[in-house]
Amino acid sequence: MNKPLRTKHLSKSARRKLETPVLSPVEKLKVEASRAFVEADYQRARELTTQALMFEPNNATLHAEVASSFMQEKKYELALKHLMGALKLEPTNPTWLSAIGTILFLMDKLSDAVGFFEAVYQLDPENAMNVSRLVQSQMNLCDWAVYQDQKNKLRILDNDPANGDPFTTLLYVDDGAFQKKRAVMKTKKKAAISDRKVACKFDRSPVAGRKIRIGYFSCDFFNHATMFLMARHFELHDRGKFEIYIYDYSAQPDNVMRQRVLTSADCYRQIENMKDEDVAELARADGLDIAIDLKGYTKHARPAIFGFRAAPVQISYLGYPGTTGMPTMDYFLADPVTVPKEGRRHFSEKILYMPNCYQVNDNSRAHPEEKPTRADMGLPEDAVVFCSFNNHNKVTPAEFDIWMDLLKDVDNSVLWFLAAADVVRANILKEAEARGVPADRIVFAGRCSTPDHVARLPLADIFLDTFACNAHTTASEMLWSGVPVVTKPGEQFAARVAASIVTAVGCPELIAETDEEYRALALRLATQPEERQALREKLKANIPTTPLYDTEQYVRDFEALMAKAIQRYDDGLKPDHLSLAEGKV
Repeated sequence: MNKPLRTKHLSKSARRKLETPVLSPVEKLKVEASRAFVEADYQRARELTTQALMFEPNNATLHAEVASSFMQEKKYELALKHLMGALKLEPTNPTWLSAIGTILFLMDKLSDAVGFFEAVYQLDPENAMNVSRLVQSQMNLCDWAVYQDQKNKLRILDNDPANGDPFTTLLYVDDGAFQKKRAVMKTKKKAAISDRKVACKFDRSPVAGRKIRIGYFSCDFFNHATMFLMARHFELHDRGKFEIYIYDYSAQPDNVMRQRVLTSADCYRQIENMKDEDVAELARADGLDIAIDLKGYTKHARPAIFGFRAAPVQISYLGYPGTTGMPTMDYFLADPVTVPKEGRRHFSEKILYMPNCYQVNDNSRAHPEEKPTRADMGLPEDAVVFCSFNNHNKVTPAEFDIWMDLLKDVDNSVLWFLAAADVVRANILKEAEARGVPADRIVFAGRCSTPDHVARLPLADIFLDTFACNAHTTASEMLWSGVPVVTKPGEQFAARVAASIVTAVGCPELIAETDEEYRALALRLATQPEERQALREKLKANIPTTPLYDTEQYVRDFEALMAKAIQRYDDGLKPDHLSLAEGKV
């Protein structure tokens, strides 16, 4: 008769080994695949999961895990194929439906994505991430058939603010407290972007008597809107006082903007295939004093890098118009218009105040020599041209109602609307006709190269801004082209950007405080050509003399703020609101 195995005399580790159940071959494969995935070895994870599928071909989760490995490598077509395999096995599984919708969303197949997100909503109406994607897809299509219902759906995120894309509500809901709540809860849920894994060892000495080392982190170091603003910024850094490091996680080909950035940098790091924690470790080894995130929660952002502490001072700048909610993000760069004192409560970061507009602009940018005519763009020669060149996903019925009223009030006027996709154009025409405006009063502009886009801007008479998320780069480009920008500031940062921009170019008269004032201002400009012409002449005179396009002074002010922030750290003081003025901010 076998006696029971006595284990009391064994060590704890030996007892654990004996007590651990023996895994079957397929379970071993699953465990090893999971470990490989965590270690970001996605090819190995995929190979092991594929082997496991040979044992369990009808295991939908395994098909989805193969898809997930392709997703991490941005191989969306292959990921979609394997998720469809999972869905075939489990046709009503909301996880697979939502994942397919997300892939289609990332592939810009928005009409297809909406169907999958709607299916998930019917199965699980409280799924916050799915609601976020559903509303974002519908708004990207200008599908406002159930606009109030969409706004109500976004409020589901109040119950689960950690899920969903923070950028989604920022585009459509002007509520600074809501945005902060979502961002803070998201970081608390995501351990990698919380303060639970912060490394505190920095390979650096105090900055006194040496250059300050700044690292910029982005995937937009190419012909991207951010670089059209920033290229001159890099070129004008005082290389006697600052060392500039570039941390690039894009896969874009070489181009003019990338070259301008690279020739302005002391060190370039390609970090696309590095893990977030390793990037932070590299930055610390590089001895960064200041790490600047140019992405926030925009597409392809990597906030976890800053959760692992890339530098003793970390700053959110330019790319994302709202708080990150991250305890490890020390500062947010703004100005007194975008973040007045009462707006600070909507930020987890302390505010670095630029004396004028927070937005940098490239004053070396030349006006295009070849300019199209209105006929080239399909615009009536003698019409009043209202213009909406914001990304169409910023447009809501709140603005559109006013725009259609303007078209009805101003004879011989058109709305020049930026939209390339046929489905978006069809939806806009449907909305216009529902408001009593015929289709021939809307003229669509397609996508084109940045030089061609800037060349056509002067053909507009009046730019009509959006509310919850204003024009940013577009606003400064319109003003640079001599076109007045009519804007109405709101509460959150994103809703106050254009007000800051027009103030910095010396045209605060373009700011309306209410919907009624916005409509009245646009109507007055549309019906008084002499006032429009006077504004064009004023802009032409102000561009070389006002702060908005004084890139040299902007960079000096920016550098002075950077020096203040790092000196405060070296003095052993916690981050606080800072400006270039003396005394309490």
